[in-house]
Amino acid sequence: MSILKIVTVNMMMPCARVITLAIILASACHSAPANNEYQLTGQILGIKNFEQEVLIKHGAVEDYMPSMTMPFKVRNAALLEGKEPGDLVTATLVVETTTAYLSTLTKTGHAPLDVPPPAETTRSGFELLRKGDTVGDEFLIDQDGNPRPLSSLRGYRLAITFIYTRCPIPNFCPLMDKNFSALQDKIQNSPELSDVRLLSISFDPEFDTPTVLKAHAAKLNADPQIWSFVTGDPDNVTRLAARFGLGFMRDEQNPIEISHTLRTAVLDTEGRLVNIYTGNSWNTEDILADLKTITSSQH
Repeated sequence: MSILKIVTVNMMMPCARVITLAIILASACHSAPANNEYQLTGQILGIKNFEQEVLIKHGAVEDYMPSMTMPFKVRNAALLEGKEPGDLVTATLVVETTTAYLSTLTKTGHAPLDVPPPAETTRSGFELLRKGDTVGDEFLIDQDGNPRPLSSLRGYRLAITFIYTRCPIPNFCPLMDKNFSALQDKIQNSPELSDVRLLSISFDPEFDTPTVLKAHAAKLNADPQIWSFVTGDPDNVTRLAARFGLGFMRDEQNPIEISHTLRTAVLDTEGRLVNIYTGNSWNTEDILADLKTITSSQH
């Protein structure tokens, strides 16, 4: 399997240092000194006990960041006990030099969720997917800053690919975008494909924030009702990509120097893997042929 080495130009604006929980940063944020504590208020959207991680949709954090949805690590697993999606909470966010975590998490109420919560996992998640396997959830955030677990797309025939927006090689990520754009045209003009959705997952969350993904989607004339762009915590994205057999690496001295492979997959309406393509040799007709083997949710 060949891996293409890609070198990109650093276009990132000054912002808070990347921390290991991989906060999905907005276009403007504040640098934080070591060991600062901040109070936040929000709603739990999902919990992963195995990873000691909680997804929270929170309001603006004074003097630190705007309101958004993001995953937070907890060092004390007991903080997650008795918590469930829908719980309204207050929490203390501790930001250190190279990491961040919640030191407190207190339930204050409960409210219905706007989207279904991501499914809990009890294993590492790095097992390679085989045809027929159900793809598990990871905490993903879309171009509008909203949670987009894969389970929220159950009931739709789904095509997934992996990209990053700064990829400069025409026959890599830009080709995936081009092929998905052609698929979108087919969907828009074919009533029998109206239950098909497209999902592009960025594996460069440090740069590909929701704001960047939204601009990228607009550049491609992506219809948000059909084609979504998502990213997430680096650990979550790495785990999900690995299950599809996709590998990527950053130079330790230059994190935006990325080497990566390509994977594109088709899932049925129950989230099961129908087919997976390695590299860039597939075309829209290949994906359409796979999609047509799936019983539509309209039938």
